[in-house]
Amino acid sequence: MDQFEIVPAGVRDPAPYVVQDADGPGGGGEIDTVAALKRRKGLIALVVAGVALLAFLVTRLMTPLYEAEAGIMFKPHELTPMGTPTQIGTMLPSEETARKNEIAVIRSRELADAVVTRLQLDQLPEFNPALRPPSQIDHLLDTARTTIASWAERLPDEIAAPIAALTLKQPENWTPDRIRNEVIERFQRRLETSSADASRVVGIRFYSEDAQRSTLVANTIAETFIDRKRARDLAGAEALVANLTQEIGTLNHDIQDSERKVDERKLSLGLSANGTRALEERLAELSRQLMGATAERVRAEAQFAEAQQVRNSGDLQAAAQVLGSSLIQRLQEAQAMATARAGQLALRYQENHPQMQAARQELRDIRAKLGEEMNKIQTARLNAVAIGKATEAGLHRQVDELKAQMTKANAAQVDVGIMEREVEAKRALMPQLTARLNSVNAQIDYMKNRGADTEVLSQAVVPRRASYPPTLAIMATAVIMAAGGGGILAVMLERADNTIQSTSQLRRMTPLRVIGTLPVVRRRRRRGPPAAEVLNGGDTSFQEHLRTIALRSGVCGPASAKVMLITSAVSGEGKSSTASSLARMLSLSGRRTIIVDADLRAPVLHRIFGLQRGPGLAECIEEGLGLEEVIQRDEATGTHVIAAGQARGASSDVLQSRRMQDLVGELALHYDNVIIDSPPVLAVYDSNILARLVDRTLMIVRWRSTHSSTLATALQRLSDDNVPVDGIVLSQVDGRKYSVYGYPDSEVFSPGFRKYYQN
Repeated sequence: MDQFEIVPAGVRDPAPYVVQDADGPGGGGEIDTVAALKRRKGLIALVVAGVALLAFLVTRLMTPLYEAEAGIMFKPHELTPMGTPTQIGTMLPSEETARKNEIAVIRSRELADAVVTRLQLDQLPEFNPALRPPSQIDHLLDTARTTIASWAERLPDEIAAPIAALTLKQPENWTPDRIRNEVIERFQRRLETSSADASRVVGIRFYSEDAQRSTLVANTIAETFIDRKRARDLAGAEALVANLTQEIGTLNHDIQDSERKVDERKLSLGLSANGTRALEERLAELSRQLMGATAERVRAEAQFAEAQQVRNSGDLQAAAQVLGSSLIQRLQEAQAMATARAGQLALRYQENHPQMQAARQELRDIRAKLGEEMNKIQTARLNAVAIGKATEAGLHRQVDELKAQMTKANAAQVDVGIMEREVEAKRALMPQLTARLNSVNAQIDYMKNRGADTEVLSQAVVPRRASYPPTLAIMATAVIMAAGGGGILAVMLERADNTIQSTSQLRRMTPLRVIGTLPVVRRRRRRGPPAAEVLNGGDTSFQEHLRTIALRSGVCGPASAKVMLITSAVSGEGKSSTASSLARMLSLSGRRTIIVDADLRAPVLHRIFGLQRGPGLAECIEEGLGLEEVIQRDEATGTHVIAAGQARGASSDVLQSRRMQDLVGELALHYDNVIIDSPPVLAVYDSNILARLVDRTLMIVRWRSTHSSTLATALQRLSDDNVPVDGIVLSQVDGRKYSVYGYPDSEVFSPGFRKYYQN
C-alpha cells in the first residue's frame, strides 16, 4: 500500500500480528556506533565532565612535590674501573656497563643512608612516618571506627565483641630500625635517575614537599656520590698498588726459585749448557768405534778360519802365504834344503848311515819347528778373534748405556724446557706488572692533584612550581579514559535499549501500516498541552504531521471513516493528547467532530479541554441521560466533548452494553468524525471491546519510551481476540535527535523541511 494513499472508509486491515521482536535501535540488533555516540553525546559529556572534575579534585588532595635535578658527568677514563684483573686477555667492561654500575651506586641504599644522615632527614615528618601528623583520611577512618564501635555497644555481646575487635585501631610499633628503613625507602622512592644511551651525563632528580629541600637533597646526592667515588677510587687504587707491589715481589721470587730449580735439574742429569749435544757426539764416536771393532773381529775370524783350513790341508807353501810369517818362510826354505840334502845322501848312503840319519833328524827338527810356529800363529789369531769379540761387546754395552742415558736426558730436557718456559712467561709478565703499577701510581697522583674525574655538570636550582601531581596529564588521561568509557557506556546503553525508535523498526515488527509520526511539542513558554498548539499555531510541524495522520488514517477526505478509536499499549504514550489534538484540528477544518473519553478509570480529556468530568459517558450509559445532557463544547474550536463521567459499575460492563453500541451509531449519524479515547490495551480489556464498534483503530506508540516487547505483547493480545488495528502512530518524536539516527525517514525532520512548516 502506498505511503500516502488515503484508505477509504469500511476497509479494515486484518488482525495485527508480530513478525519479530525488533529489539535494539532500529530493531535490527546492530547499531551505528557513530550515531550512538551522537545520540548519547550528552551522557558522554556528563561522564567526561564528572571524571575530569573528580580527577581535578583528586589532584588537589594529593600532596604537591617539587622536582629538582642535578647533572653529573663521567670522564672516559673514569668509566674504566681501576681494579681490573691483571691477567692477559681479560675483557674490560664497556662504558655503558660502567655507567649503569655508577647509576646503581647512586640509587643504592648505602648512598641513601649517607645522605639521610648528612642532612638529618630522619628528623623531618616528610620522611619519618612516626613524626607525620594524621591525614584527613586517618581522621575519617578514626571517626568511622568510633561510630561503628558506639553503634556496636547496643548489640549483644557475642556480636559486639567481634565488631569491636575489628574497629579497634592497633597502635603503630615504630622501632628505630623500622623508622630508619622506612625513611630510607621513602627517600629512594623520591629519587630518580636518567641517562641517555650514548651520553656520559647522568641526571639526578629528587622530589620533595619543600622546593628548597628538593634542591638541597639533589645537590647533596651528587656531592656525596662524587666524594664517595673519589674515596672509593683512591682506596681501590692504593689497594691495587699494594697488590701489584706484592705480586711483583712474589713474581720475582718465583723467577729466581724457578731458575735455581732448572740449574739443579740440569746438574742432576748431567746436562751441560748445550744440553744433550755432548752425549750425541760421544754416542757417534762410540758408534764409529763399534763399527771398527766389528770389522776387526770379522777380519780376525776370517784369518783364523783361513789358517785353520790351510793347516788342515798340510800345504806348507800355502800356509806360509796365508799366515804371512817370515820365520815360517825361512823354516820352509830350510826344510826344502834339508829335504834336498837328504835326497842327495840317500843316493849315496843307506838309511842307517849316520849322515843319512843326521839329515833325517835335521829334517824332522825343521818340520817340528815349523809346526810349532804355525801353532803359535794360529793361537795368536784365535786370541785376536776373542779380543775382537770382547772389544765389540764392550762397545755394544757402552752404546746401549749411552742410548739409555740419552733417553733419560731427553725426558729430562722436556721437563727442563717446561720449567724454562714458565720462567720466561714470568719474566714476560714482570714488565706488564711494572707498567701497570706505574700507571696506577700516575692515576693516584692525578686524583690527588686534580681531584675526582666525575664532576657536577649542573647544580640543581630551586623549582618555581610543583611538578607533582601532573594535573594536566592526569586530567587529560582522565578525560581520554572517560571519553572512551562514556563511548562504551553509550554503545552499551544503545545496545540494551529495546524501545521503539523508528518507523522502520515498527515495519519490521508488524505488517500494520505506520500512519505517521508526531513531533514532540517543546513548551518553551509553558503554553499548555499539545492540543493547545492547534489553537495558537505555535508549532506548525506538529499540525502538519497531525494532518498527515488524519489523511492517511482515512478520517477525513471523500468517503472517510467516521468513528476512530485511539489507544496505546500502556499509559503515558500520548494517546489522549493525540486524540484531543486531532479532534480540534478536524473541528477547525469545518468538520463536525466529537471526542468521547472512554477511559472511565483514568480520564484526562476534561482536563485537556478545561471542562467538567460529568455528567458524561458513564451517566449516559448507566442512567440513560440524553446526548444534550452529556455533550460539552470546546469554545475555542467548537469541538463537542463527552467526558468520562463517574461510572458506578465495571467499565467493561458499561462499554459492552447495548446502549454503548447505540450511542456510537447515533454519534456517527450526527457527526462527521467521532474520536474515542480508550484505556491502554495491557491495562484493561476495554480497548478490545471498543475496537469492534469503530471504523478505524490507531495504536499510539511513544518514541524511545515504549518497549518493543511491550508493543508486541499488546498487538498479540489484540490478535488473539481477532481485534483489527488499522495503523500505528509514533508520537512525541524529537526531530533533532531523530535526524541523528540516520533512519530512512529521518529526513522528514531535517532543517530543509522547516520552510514548509511556517505560518
